[in-house]
Amino acid sequence: MKNIFTIIKKEFSRFFKDKRMVITVLLPGLLIFAVYSLMGTVFSGMESVDENYKPKAYIVAAPQNLEETFSSILEITEKPSLEEAKKAVTEGELDIVVVFPSDFSQTIGTATPPDVKIFYNSAERNSVYGYTFVTAVLGQINTSAFTVNAASDKFDLATGRDITGNLMSTIMPMLMFALLASGCIAVAPESIAGEKERGTMATMLITPIRRVELALGKIISLTCFALLSGISSFLGVILSLPKLMGGMVGAEAAAFYSVGDYFMVLAIIISVVLVIISAFSVVSAYAKSVKEAGSLISPLMILVIVLGMATMFFAGNVPHVAIYIVPLLGSGLAMSSIMSFSVNPLGFALSIISNLVITAAFVVLLAFMFKSEKIMFKK
Repeated sequence: MKNIFTIIKKEFSRFFKDKRMVITVLLPGLLIFAVYSLMGTVFSGMESVDENYKPKAYIVAAPQNLEETFSSILEITEKPSLEEAKKAVTEGELDIVVVFPSDFSQTIGTATPPDVKIFYNSAERNSVYGYTFVTAVLGQINTSAFTVNAASDKFDLATGRDITGNLMSTIMPMLMFALLASGCIAVAPESIAGEKERGTMATMLITPIRRVELALGKIISLTCFALLSGISSFLGVILSLPKLMGGMVGAEAAAFYSVGDYFMVLAIIISVVLVIISAFSVVSAYAKSVKEAGSLISPLMILVIVLGMATMFFAGNVPHVAIYIVPLLGSGLAMSSIMSFSVNPLGFALSIISNLVITAAFVVLLAFMFKSEKIMFKK
């Protein structure tokens, strides 16, 4: 254990004396532009709904001439009251509520046209689909004869919490994976491949230190540096929520998440950094120079970002809890569930455990590489 702390102390000293490296880690936004560009492409496909899906609707006082039309395109449900139906829309159990005025047929075309009210939840894509569908049908009748949602009521029943959860669960895994990977690639090659180039690694390897201790010391210290990048990025996203969401939620957006939620996200970030930094360290140990290490790590970095993006396509619906076992992908799904306020405790635990297991495997592999003169001192 003493040897591990010695390695960590040495790495910390080297890191904090290099101002450029500190700045690189604390300002990990170099990939944000590319990531947001990819997000726009993915978002365009995420809003699609199954073409055979029939929105669930609660309709009040539907005119007889529209009952058949609505029955063919909507799944009409019954609720005890209008308020219960609106509550169901807010909770995602119902897609839309359509309220026709009792004198709809008699007042069409009069000086005071009737107003049809359509309540929906913009945080649920099926609800938005239903809203669009019904307004399109009503638009085919005669839009000048009546109005839709002309009253001052609040028709979008999604809460600020719903909107925050919907957005954060979508962007957070991909954004964090990209920023964590960029933080790791800034420190891993220099720590191992850089020392091989400078010759200090050879000196370290001839000391009576166990190779596993050397590997652990390297990975733990590099993880601390990369965590600075991850935590600063996470705090930046959370604190910028009001601006990020275009004013859809207020300054209290960060308060939607509990202390427990933040600790769970931190646990995921730590486990993800351990996997990424250990994988990058193995590649760095194999490379002959920092330049070669950077080139070899680039494909791994792309893979990490793709795994972060892959969580978007689950849209909060994980087919089986076993998927959480997949390293990194499971972590992204767990992070997404936390951000959407629907955390799966077993899935969260499995994602952490799988990351720790693969990290342990990388540590053993790195220790083996440190023992191999053919790998460490190849020309």
